[in-house]
Amino acid sequence: MRALVYTEPGVLEILDVPEPGEGRDSVMLSVALAGIGGSEVLALRDPGARTLPLIMGHGVVGTDPGGRRVAVNPLSGCDACRFCREDDRQRCPGWRMLGVHHDGGFAERVAVPRAALVPIPDDLAWEQAVFIEPFANAVRAWARSGGGPSDRVAVVGAGSLGLGCVAIAAEAGVRTLGCAEPAAARRAAAKSLGATRTGAALNGTFDLVFDTVGSRYSRREAIEHTAPGGRVVHLGFADAEPGFDPVAFTRAEHTLIGSFVYDRAQFLRAIPLARRADPNWVTGFGLDQAPQALESFARGDYGLVKAAVRP
Repeated sequence: MRALVYTEPGVLEILDVPEPGEGRDSVMLSVALAGIGGSEVLALRDPGARTLPLIMGHGVVGTDPGGRRVAVNPLSGCDACRFCREDDRQRCPGWRMLGVHHDGGFAERVAVPRAALVPIPDDLAWEQAVFIEPFANAVRAWARSGGGPSDRVAVVGAGSLGLGCVAIAAEAGVRTLGCAEPAAARRAAAKSLGATRTGAALNGTFDLVFDTVGSRYSRREAIEHTAPGGRVVHLGFADAEPGFDPVAFTRAEHTLIGSFVYDRAQFLRAIPLARRADPNWVTGFGLDQAPQALESFARGDYGLVKAAVRP
């Protein structure tokens, strides 16, 4: 089968690779779409936990051997520690992710654990379903934030993760909902999901700010626009540099909250939320065009709302 393979740092190749083998507890999935997200873009600069060569792609939707339409929950754990027993696998010391620790969905087919398959409604477009995984991150972030309708909320970044944060906050009844995003198409998407203020940068102060980018600049922007006593939820991984003044942070009595992926219930909760996504926001790239799309994002071109590999 054909696959987009990350062969060495900064190098993507279209290769013919062996079919992934099904095991007793795994099935072969025919990939309909696999979302291109910030983690894949960042991996081009630094593979991090990835052992190369590797087929990336963790936001996968497709059909199982029985023809069911499914999304893949890409997270797994050791299934023995207390975190796994409590369905907090993202906290498992041995957590693993499809497309990071083993081959993912940038291919015609992918082998996934049976337990990872989540059926999706027939009337949910593939282009909506590809938002399930990033929106699940947003569902968890909202839960961890303690946010409510009376909070003034802002989101830094309107990629698919940021759009999920806008969608879940709007659904919760938030009336003051800002979103900072330099790309016009993404600002328009955020507005359609319920953002009441959009711009290239934040304007004003907020009780609760979600940083979905994770650069030193976005962290500083998020904190500088958080009211004294407010909360900042950190989701992005663009930069390891903190980028903010910890003395000023302490004096303002801000609270910094980390949020990482989701549990199964939050993944399921993201399915109806994904209905709010416009299918036209997704641009699908065949395997031959996908390297160019990833490299364009790595150069900072975020003109598209959502890109996905369509094998």
